[in-house]
Amino acid sequence: MKTKATLRYWLLGLGLLAITPWAIFAQTVDAPKGLTVNGYGRTKVGTLLNNGAYFLSENTLNLRMNYTAGPTDFYANPVLYERSGVLQNPDLRELYLDLHQDLFDLRIGKQQIIWGKGDGVFITDLISTKDLSQFLVPDFEEIRRAVTATKIDLYQGYHSLELVWVPWFTPTISPDSASIWAPSIPFPIKPTVKPAETPAFTLENSEYFAKYSYLGESFDVSLMGGWLWNDTPAFTVVSKTGTQSTGLTALTVQGQYYQTYVAGYAASATAGPLILRSEGAYYGVKRYQADLMTFSSGYAEKPEIQYLVGADYSIAGITMGLQFIQSIILDYDSALLDDQFKNTVTLVVSRTFFQDTVKTEVFSYMGLNAPDALIKPKITWTAADGLELFTGAYIFLGDSGDFGQYHDNNGLYVGAKLSF
Repeated sequence: MKTKATLRYWLLGLGLLAITPWAIFAQTVDAPKGLTVNGYGRTKVGTLLNNGAYFLSENTLNLRMNYTAGPTDFYANPVLYERSGVLQNPDLRELYLDLHQDLFDLRIGKQQIIWGKGDGVFITDLISTKDLSQFLVPDFEEIRRAVTATKIDLYQGYHSLELVWVPWFTPTISPDSASIWAPSIPFPIKPTVKPAETPAFTLENSEYFAKYSYLGESFDVSLMGGWLWNDTPAFTVVSKTGTQSTGLTALTVQGQYYQTYVAGYAASATAGPLILRSEGAYYGVKRYQADLMTFSSGYAEKPEIQYLVGADYSIAGITMGLQFIQSIILDYDSALLDDQFKNTVTLVVSRTFFQDTVKTEVFSYMGLNAPDALIKPKITWTAADGLELFTGAYIFLGDSGDFGQYHDNNGLYVGAKLSF
């Protein structure tokens, strides 16, 4: 089996290498009718500030191929990564078939489905899961994972209805336990962690989603809901050892996926120079780590509300976006390890210079509870048609919290990207 899998990977890799020269010169060579190919090649290198170690060494080949024949489209997005000199397994980011009609669009296959209005947050972005193996270092396009689904969009004037069936569960990818991005685990002693079991591929374990949208001239609103699996496993206690005199001496936990339901909204409107947006969601069941003396399982199930309000504004060539995000645990219990109210602010400021050939941007997350922050400055220079040179940084502030726990991971990176 391993030999066959390796052979498939090599064949896909050779196929990508074979098509790359044709793709690069696709603009000057007559392509088959209805076929378009584009993409990019990119290299990135990053180093930690505290010890100079490389935390990022990556080469990427990303191809996007689309074939159109009448009312149908076929789209494929294969990606090759080489990290730290090691060729990774080929990634088929998306692969789907579209059928376009006057009153509906149908899409079947592996696809990214993006819901919500927030930048860098995923409150009502319920369907596509995430790749957090490198935390928030990759671009958001690469953080979001595709799911295999059937999606139909029905249209009537300003109204639309989107229905999605996800036949099998795709989990979020968490950092490896040895990674510098492995999150802290909230237990009194270091536990033995057993991996979570992925739900079986059965119809009963499918996920279902629906979204109604109204799109006006200066206002739009969406109402959505879903029955789904949590993307990231919650830890449950399998066994524990200890005495009254010595306390807890051994602990074994296992990740568990569980099903829940979500209902939410998303809206945006223009008000003079401002673009206002908001989204929110009610989660019927979420699991939270709790004091082991109160909850022997190590967790408690509670409903939660998450919401976001934000605004975008442009002045004198500067574009700014501000968001406030709050999570509220309902029916709160003091034995929970999470705060009842979790508050986060995001701020993005960008500007272009030299006839739009240089772009500067700072994207910041600020946790108000810890407090802590992640600041992501970036400068991009369009040196030639399709060629970008860029540099940036990841700056973590604080000692605890979602961002402060990575305060030793401050780093700088440089890179180049050629789009074709």
